Amino acid sequence: METSRQSQGTHVIGVGYAEHEVPYRHKERDVLDCYLFRLQTDGHARALVDNQMMHVKAGDLLMFGPGQAYELQIDRFQEDAVHSTDLFLLCQGPWLDDWWNKRRRPTHARLSLHEHCVHLWRQLIEEHRRPGVPNAELCDYLLRALCLTIDRHAHDAERHTTVPLAADRMRWFIERHAPDDITLKDVADEAGLSISRAVHIFKETYQQTIVQYLLEVRLQMACDRMRFSTFNLEQIADSCGFRSYSYFYRVFRSRYGISPRAFRQRAQ
Repeated sequence: METSRQSQGTHVIGVGYAEHEVPYRHKERDVLDCYLFRLQTDGHARALVDNQMMHVKAGDLLMFGPGQAYELQIDRFQEDAVHSTDLFLLCQGPWLDDWWNKRRRPTHARLSLHEHCVHLWRQLIEEHRRPGVPNAELCDYLLRALCLTIDRHAHDAERHTTVPLAADRMRWFIERHAPDDITLKDVADEAGLSISRAVHIFKETYQQTIVQYLLEVRLQMACDRMRFSTFNLEQIADSCGFRSYSYFYRVFRSRYGISPRAFRQRAQ
């Protein structure tokens, strides 16, 4: 049957959202026997990349194939408390083998935290954790779409010279520091620009203002934590950069059309 054939292309072993507030270490005794994708969404970690431990920050995508060693360490970064959140995916299958071998896959890549592939990743998590037996065919299609979207992102990155370096630096700074009390001056200083010049370049490049993008990043972080963490709504709002729950409630309802509480109930 066509459905059976399609569902055998990939198999999701495990997928989810992880959050660490205490030191953590994972080390494979031998090597991986499947594919492992890991996207750092907030905070910091260290991972084995090309036989060296590399500092991993928000927006870093790690991809490991069968036979590769995997080591992850989460500890204090500089003077910060221990904090790390990530999306992870363990998978295998003949379609993945073909996809992986089509080109050289770097272990480390940079990925916008709000590209389509991140949304696909979240959909895959929700389908896989659905009560009862997950729909294997839907998970297969979502995983294939995620891999192909990663390819498109890599292709776009090769043509990245069309995006001003200053705009790119500002975007990454916003994504790394979204939970903090950052200002327009902080963002502009990261790119070495005046506030007015920074505002103009960012809007011209991404068709939205710095403030709009910062709000979008914070709201997406809050959505992830409402789906996957046990924090209460006030804690989630504060940890995502909303210092007032009433403000968080207002902007969340305006953006999604429902209250944070209703959103969380639907996601569970």
